[in-house]
Amino acid sequence: MKHFEDWSRLARCGVLSFLAWTAGCASQPGGGTSPAAATVPAAELRLSEFFKLPVGPRGLEPTDKLRGLVGKRVRVHGYLVQEEEPLPGLVMLTPVPVTLAELADGPADYLPPATLFAHVSGDNADRTLAYRPGLWTLTGTLELGSREEPNGRVSYARLNLDGIDPIRAPDGSAPVFVEPAVVTHGHHH
Repeated sequence: MKHFEDWSRLARCGVLSFLAWTAGCASQPGGGTSPAAATVPAAELRLSEFFKLPVGPRGLEPTDKLRGLVGKRVRVHGYLVQEEEPLPGLVMLTPVPVTLAELADGPADYLPPATLFAHVSGDNADRTLAYRPGLWTLTGTLELGSREEPNGRVSYARLNLDGIDPIRAPDGSAPVFVEPAVVTHGHHH
């Protein structure tokens, strides 16, 4: 009789494991971030943790922490890059305040190596994030690898912002998105 009980218990465990596995597969995102994935706590990642220091003879090398967070939700604090010609759905975050004068300088700029390119999705993907000075907080899924961005720059680290509170402005308030034509350049010819 004991042998039968062991098999019965094993079968129940197998069925429960299978159900848990199929439920997990069903909740995987098919493109974009699922609400369940967005509730996973985000790991803190500082921009200063992107590359090993000091820089060695092989140049910049990503840290183990940065590589270990690929595909995971991370929260990053930094300064929004102030651009003359920001593109909808794309922002850049740096460890120090940076202003880019694309109209005057073209592609020559002073972006630090630890620049994070963040992609906005959903309702605000076609809008521009209004710049405000100060420390911003972005939360999303981390990607690594060289890729040309819509602004012509090549990124190494990217953050795909998820739909649950992905952006916090410097004063803790919600970010403001504007239509691209509303962005003013402060340049008068």
